[in-house]
Amino acid sequence: MTVTDGSAAAATDPVASACLRLGWRMEELFSHFGVPEGPPHPYDFGHLPGLGLLTSYDQQRLGLDEVDFVVSQVTSKAGRPAAVPLSLTTDARSKLEATISKATGAASRRQEYRLALGDLHVNLLVTLTAANSSYGKAYGLGRALADTTCPHQTRDQLATSFESHRIGQLNVWLDELASLLPEHAARAVATSLGWWQQAVTAALAGSAPSPPSSPDGFPSRQAGQRGSWRLGAALTPQRRRAGPAESEPPSIDSLAASVVRQGALWRSVLDGDKLCTDLLTPQDYLRAGERLAQHYAGLVRQALRTMPWLLAVLLLLLLAVVLVLVFIPGSAVARTATAVAAVAGTLSGIWKLIRTRVAPVAAQLEKPLWGAELNTATAEAVTCPPVGTPRDPAWENASGHHATETTSAQSGDAAGDPVAGPAAQGRTSP
Repeated sequence: MTVTDGSAAAATDPVASACLRLGWRMEELFSHFGVPEGPPHPYDFGHLPGLGLLTSYDQQRLGLDEVDFVVSQVTSKAGRPAAVPLSLTTDARSKLEATISKATGAASRRQEYRLALGDLHVNLLVTLTAANSSYGKAYGLGRALADTTCPHQTRDQLATSFESHRIGQLNVWLDELASLLPEHAARAVATSLGWWQQAVTAALAGSAPSPPSSPDGFPSRQAGQRGSWRLGAALTPQRRRAGPAESEPPSIDSLAASVVRQGALWRSVLDGDKLCTDLLTPQDYLRAGERLAQHYAGLVRQALRTMPWLLAVLLLLLLAVVLVLVFIPGSAVARTATAVAAVAGTLSGIWKLIRTRVAPVAAQLEKPLWGAELNTATAEAVTCPPVGTPRDPAWENASGHHATETTSAQSGDAAGDPVAGPAAQGRTSP
């Protein structure tokens, strides 16, 4: 049996991933990044700045450049003549340049720029949907995910972000875009979103975790590996009772502190920056293989239930063995050898009968079942603590540092900006 590395080959569309990334960026420009209130400060070129140290003006300018780039990809894919470019960012760029003026009225110019960003968002949503409805959905999904995982959320904001109907709508979009986004990404993020939604709900209620919705029959975790309450329950066999450390949901503070890093990981797999399978370890593949083997064992059991006459054959076989051992004369070795040969021949015949029923079904289910198990494995890998199980320490530290650096840069830009940040904006629907 040859096991492939996923389900049926998906016709992924890099433009759809680019539209998702653009929706994420527009939400950052509008709600997370600061708006200039005068000429940007000069850079200290004692060292070259990274993206996290760009001024608010350059962050906004970069975002508008991304808009133009993605729109050019969409128009090229849709077959629009290159001689007729779409200049959707013209008004926003002129308003952005006005914000770095030294003249009075900086607050009104910043507000005008944010209104121009709002108009740009509407124009993008309409234009992308007109070019391809999936592009509009991808753009909306990216914007909604960025809003769901925005930094500095209060208890009430986190509850709104992971409200069940909101997460349900995100799952609908992920399901509709699964064939266009990178393989396993949409399914993995949808499952991870569900785990986060349950974790937030449990933390808000202060209750014990609900029964796991993950597939049954997960093998035990390795000794000494401590998982989270959610994945711990999913990865533990049903016969094993969860310990106190696994039965308590994470706190709201820990969830709010980790949601930005979680969002960055979701985005990285959805927009193709990182392949889901790159997150998997050999142990992840082994667990997926064990679960696949359990599926095949279930097929064999089901085949046996559809052939009750096999039970009669087995009983006759046992009776024949007893008769051979008791009544046939000769040495004990000869009688035992004869009995073993009879049992082996009968079992071989039974297996051939079972294989004729199971083999065609298994051949048809091989790729989808393995793809489903990889979806589950990547969902575990793409889920950050405290909801998910800790992964490689070096990777976790690097990811956490990147998310902290980005959040700090956004906070610094938003300081003193009365209209920046999610708290001042209120939450939007998906």
